[in-house]
Amino acid sequence: MIEKISFLLILILAIFFRIWHLSSLPPALYYDEIDAGYQAQNFIQNNSDYYGNKFPIHFRSFGDYRTSLYIYSVALTQKFIPNPDLSVRLPSVIFGVVSVVLMYLITKSTIPCLLLAISPWAIHYSRIAFEASGMIMVILAGIYFWKKYHQKSLLRHLLLSVFFFALSPYFYSTSKLFLIFIAITIFFIYFSFIKKIKVSHLLIAGLFGILLMTPLLIDTIKGNSGFRFSYISIFTEPQLAQTTDYLRYQDIYTTHHGQTGVSPSFSSRFFHNKYSLIVQKFLTNYFSSFSTDFLFIHGDQNFRHGFGTHGLLYYFDFFLIFFGLINVIKNRRRDHLGMLFTWILVFAPIPFALTRDSTGPHATRLILMLPSFVYLVYQGILYLQYLYKPSLYFILAVYAMSFATFWHYYNFEYPQTSAMDWNTGMKESVLVANKYPNNPLLFSDSYISFVSFFLYYHPYNLSANDSIKNHLSEYSNNSFAGQVLDNKYYFGRVNWANLSDLPQNTIYIIPKSEEKLISKDLKKIDDIDKKYINSEAFSLYTIE
Repeated sequence: MIEKISFLLILILAIFFRIWHLSSLPPALYYDEIDAGYQAQNFIQNNSDYYGNKFPIHFRSFGDYRTSLYIYSVALTQKFIPNPDLSVRLPSVIFGVVSVVLMYLITKSTIPCLLLAISPWAIHYSRIAFEASGMIMVILAGIYFWKKYHQKSLLRHLLLSVFFFALSPYFYSTSKLFLIFIAITIFFIYFSFIKKIKVSHLLIAGLFGILLMTPLLIDTIKGNSGFRFSYISIFTEPQLAQTTDYLRYQDIYTTHHGQTGVSPSFSSRFFHNKYSLIVQKFLTNYFSSFSTDFLFIHGDQNFRHGFGTHGLLYYFDFFLIFFGLINVIKNRRRDHLGMLFTWILVFAPIPFALTRDSTGPHATRLILMLPSFVYLVYQGILYLQYLYKPSLYFILAVYAMSFATFWHYYNFEYPQTSAMDWNTGMKESVLVANKYPNNPLLFSDSYISFVSFFLYYHPYNLSANDSIKNHLSEYSNNSFAGQVLDNKYYFGRVNWANLSDLPQNTIYIIPKSEEKLISKDLKKIDDIDKKYINSEAFSLYTIE
């Protein structure tokens, strides 16, 4: 009874910490969240993305292709929730809360359930419209039903496990490669059990998995799903050849100073080539994923992915993870679940390690590490309880204090420091500009492009079988360079010295930082004040 009451209380806390001030914490919807909302809005109306592709496996966005399941989830919530901000972020809340429930079902303990409920990493990603939250949920569901199949050998559990694992790359592309490592890990850890599985079960599950993955495979062959990875992969680094040549030149300069026409030595070619550079970048990325600065002190330095001055995990987690590893290794022969989570932690950084576009660890691409850290902390708590039973009270007190510190920071300091990263003021500017429906509107993009914000908050509706490319095009003249929508809405850079090539009654929506450039012939007609210390204010001008 106490266990059930504890679980219910934890669940209430998990819901509260994920839904509290959801639309304004983080302080505004970022560009990618807005794009997901507009894609979902268009799908509800036309069963397509905004480029006219019907029931897409990957939604085509401006300059990228996006995985589909999160957008479909947003489309579902938009049917019931009219609030444009809440409807975009609510699926993440649901996925985060369900993940807490799944952690309880997997471990049969409220301790890891509580740890995930109050994890800074988990809370943050359960409050923003990033696809990673859905990926974590379905992977945990896959693990849960695999555990059930291991216990009862019922085919439905195996099929449910395959089903949820197969859904993960439809949420987030990182899982495409990670699924291979999960399959390998399960195969070796549960090998003695797998040998006894009925052949019919394996065949049915295999065919079911192939059926689920076929649409993704077809889209991959078409090139859509691999579009982004093709330009962030360490294998496509455009500077590989130049860097190799420079390193070899350094060697020659050291050993043959002042000489010309010298060929690189064997050792220089051996140590300096594109393959060694790729391996070096891979290893740098991989081991940086376990950086204490990243995990426990400052987190991801991108304020949308992390907190800047607070780790993704708590300081105390560091010590408990260490004890947890000891406990898992001690019980490795009978704790299959512990070994599974440990090996998941080993393999989780590999997809990130294969990318080149980050200057440091990337919390979104590395979020697959989170369930393993939670499980190891849980094992560390069990180990300390074994050594000294009353230690649990001390541990709970430390976590209560740690969480209170984080929650205060997240509610009061984080919005102020991160406001610019969350594109604050964009929504409000569009809503104010909507008061001038008969005027051409020009949105300056000196802060960030307004296109997606205008499409979503205006809102701009496409008709069936239409495409945004039929309405939005590149445009430039002596007064303006950027994009124009339906010859009425402009998004780009303004030449303030010459506005003659723009309509006389144009409304200019510009950030305050650009006001010093405008002509005296313009008059201010409205202001959008900034809400946060580190944010941008906007003004509306027109020609007098």
